[in-house]
Amino acid sequence: MEEKKEAIYQPEEAKLAIKKKFVAQGDFLIFEEKLFDEMLDKIIDMDAAYMKTVEEGDGFYDDDKAFDAMVKGMQEAFPENKMYMMRFVEDYMEYNEQYMDEAGLIDWE
Repeated sequence: MEEKKEAIYQPEEAKLAIKKKFVAQGDFLIFEEKLFDEMLDKIIDMDAAYMKTVEEGDGFYDDDKAFDAMVKGMQEAFPENKMYMMRFVEDYMEYNEQYMDEAGLIDWE
């Protein structure tokens, strides 16, 4: 019997999958690719930092707290595009969840 290999979050793979979903959706193609990549790198770093606090804390990922923290951080990091950040964060969270589900990283039980 083959042992099932545990799925591990791969940041670069996740970034590519999430970017592909953003491109397919099309709303953020108004940004130059360099700026978009900077935004995506920033939000992935912020999400990873939030996850670290979750792991060090009670282990519960609070979507609302994560969303609020990422919106605030993204608005501070990209003040010239502040009005787009709520939607950007919302889409990112959806696409990241889709990636994690497709990669077998989420246990819905």
